[in-house]
Amino acid sequence: MEIHENTIPHLPETAFIAEIDGSKVHTLRGFYPRIASALVFPDYFGKNLDALFDCLCSLEVVGRPEIILLIRHFDLFLDKEKPEKRVAALQILADAEKSENRYDDVLFRVIGLRD
Repeated sequence: MEIHENTIPHLPETAFIAEIDGSKVHTLRGFYPRIASALVFPDYFGKNLDALFDCLCSLEVVGRPEIILLIRHFDLFLDKEKPEKRVAALQILADAEKSENRYDDVLFRVIGLRD
């Protein structure tokens, strides 16, 4: 997971960019529908951390070889969630980036922007 200050790094034109505004996502309950919509999760997405990991590791439905989850206002992202749940969610995002955890051939990256 990359964290940047106010500036978006160069993003490949061929990548699919899904954006989440952290200032509007303070809890996991609010995050699940946004991430499901942004990354075209299946209807049966279970809205829990295990299901989040499974869906993040199987993103071939998006149809792009590279997918970037861009989280704006990263400092506010999940800021009202229990600290251990926020840490667990961030760890899932980081683990989903690892090629050994992927069920597809997609390069998945998470970029957080502190504004």
